[in-house]
Amino acid sequence: MGIRKWNRGIRAVSRIAEIIYFALAAAVVVLAVASVVRPDTLGGMIILSNGGDVSVGTNGFEIAIADRDGNAIPAAVTLIAVVGIVTMLCMAMIFRNIRLIFAAAEQGACRTDGALIFTPAIVRMVREIGTFCMAIPVAGFAALAAGRLIIGPGLGASVQLHGLAIGFAVLCLSRFFAYGAELEHEVEGLV
Repeated sequence: MGIRKWNRGIRAVSRIAEIIYFALAAAVVVLAVASVVRPDTLGGMIILSNGGDVSVGTNGFEIAIADRDGNAIPAAVTLIAVVGIVTMLCMAMIFRNIRLIFAAAEQGACRTDGALIFTPAIVRMVREIGTFCMAIPVAGFAALAAGRLIIGPGLGASVQLHGLAIGFAVLCLSRFFAYGAELEHEVEGLV
């Protein structure tokens, strides 16, 4: 399969994922508003729709939205909604940047000067991908801390921190891309 087909395929998948995550973020905004307007009934409806499971998660953050007696905790529902909004928007932006990087690669594939990857815009977008990857577990950890303050020590929640390592790796790669951009700029000055 040619490079152009791969680029188009990746751009299409990224566009679809971007749209889905933006739509999910909008849906979670509705959930957040509903959790404030109808705090008592919404938690119970979520528990019923999950088949009695009191644990709800989003992008590595999981929280129990009911206490030991099975009663919904309205603050936990609001907390998961807020984390859901932040993490869904971060995921949408990650896929947006991937799509834009491959769109730039598609445009640059026909160029004769070879300036394809090492541009300041590409470096910025790769850096943003790393930042968004790191923001997802940070948002979950902040919600965990806020939940402990608001709900108390009995809060049942967990955060997966593997996004920090992935984000750090992408940030390191963006540094190599920046170095490549510097070298490319120096070579252009010599030619």
